[in-house]
Amino acid sequence: MRAITVGDVAELITELRAKGRSEKTIAGVLATLQSVVRFAIRNGWIVENPVGKLEAGERPRPVRRRQRVLGREEISRLLAACAPRYRPLIATGLYTGLRISEVLGLIWDDIDLAAGELHLRAQLSRAHRASSARRVPPKTPAAIRDVPLAPQLIGVLSEYRRWSSGTAPASWVFATSRETPLGHRNAERRALNSAADRAGLNDDGWPRLRFHDLRHTFASHLIVDLRLDVAQVSRILGHARVTTTLDVYTHMFDEARHTLDVRAQMAGSAFADLLNGGQEEVEKGGKVITLPQAHGDRGGRLSAKEGRHCAGLLD
Repeated sequence: MRAITVGDVAELITELRAKGRSEKTIAGVLATLQSVVRFAIRNGWIVENPVGKLEAGERPRPVRRRQRVLGREEISRLLAACAPRYRPLIATGLYTGLRISEVLGLIWDDIDLAAGELHLRAQLSRAHRASSARRVPPKTPAAIRDVPLAPQLIGVLSEYRRWSSGTAPASWVFATSRETPLGHRNAERRALNSAADRAGLNDDGWPRLRFHDLRHTFASHLIVDLRLDVAQVSRILGHARVTTTLDVYTHMFDEARHTLDVRAQMAGSAFADLLNGGQEEVEKGGKVITLPQAHGDRGGRLSAKEGRHCAGLLD
């Protein structure tokens, strides 16, 4: 450890780039090395941190993947293209915003269909050669949460449970034919990507649809459609900090706020009041001016002269 210099670290980055590794992959390698170095410093094996000495220009610069939010028409196409056995899985991801490991880690005891709530208490680990997939604690303590379920999703899950082979409280919600938990790769490839291919969602200029894109879509629904505040959205998504929610979804909150402000201003404008059909008063140069009402004998249409008159009053 004492022999590692900042030059060695910079050379490692250069070699990885020459091999065609992405900036995200290189950042992951550097993060692992940083953890090793910190462990060595804590134990007194080394004094200086060679990773910390890197110049800003030497460090990897991962480009954040552009968020993908599905529109209503795209959601309809995706659900219609799902294989019947996987449709409840995709619907749960879309309408709860759970991470893929959280969806796959669900057991029936986590879902209270009568109360319309999902109690997230664990997630599914990834299977390795040495150990099979199992329920483990969530990503952070904040990920332990209760998620409200839409009545429509309750209907989907209720029907799904009726024909599922494993319905005991401790049974996996999304299981294989052998009643083992569905794996991450199967969920991503066989369930989601196959449906996205059939729906034409993987050939429209975007990268391949990911399970995490379903989470972004649900977040958009909470922010734009339901207009929940940042604390509510953060709690439902299970973010460790509210600042995380703001970092990821600031543009959505800004867009929702902008749309709401514009609509409120339009609703209170004299221009919009013209649609009420009666004579309207507007203020011009400190004077209150009454706009003429459309004549009923012409089917509510203003003449060209009256139209020019109104335009002149508002000009």
